[in-house]
Amino acid sequence: MRFVLAAAAVLAAFTAAVFAMPAGAHVATPGPQCGGTLWKEMTLSDTTNKTVVWSPTATTIPDIAKLSAPAKIAATRTTSFQKHVWKVHSVIERYRQASNGELVLELFDVPSSTYMNAYLPASQCLPTKARGRSQMLGARNAFVSGCPAPTNDWQMLGATADMAGVGFWNPVKTTMGALKNGAELRPLVSLNITQGCGKF
Repeated sequence: MRFVLAAAAVLAAFTAAVFAMPAGAHVATPGPQCGGTLWKEMTLSDTTNKTVVWSPTATTIPDIAKLSAPAKIAATRTTSFQKHVWKVHSVIERYRQASNGELVLELFDVPSSTYMNAYLPASQCLPTKARGRSQMLGARNAFVSGCPAPTNDWQMLGATADMAGVGFWNPVKTTMGALKNGAELRPLVSLNITQGCGKF
């Protein structure tokens, strides 16, 4: 009986600690953890999502790497990079699934040897009001339907793809493949594997 009560107390304390954490705080245990200060922007469900120019603009990872990040990254879109859909052709060197189900793609530009990250959101973290929700889910399906199932660990891939995504400034630059300026394509709204994952 004492063991049962002790276990219940530990569980209650752990649950309270998790819910007391600030939004966006890192939790080591994998699980559905949608939310955070910039979550709405990452899922195109923010109040400024209508300012995004939906017609893709062609660019390259090296050009994105040259951009200057804003002095302060807010929960609203304040730069041209955040207000456009950018199309790139790149190698997807490796990928993994985050604790909230989001897929992290590490991109690699061969000519410049430059890395960058792009993200495919999970359906459970996409509000019904998110702009381009069907396109985001379509891009994710295009990836998971042909490539090996994602896991929590990084997997090498080496596939080549055309993809388009909305510009996003990430204040956290410690993720593998992150650009020094924090620029990402997040979320991706289209993805087409041109070589790899069963395509030759």
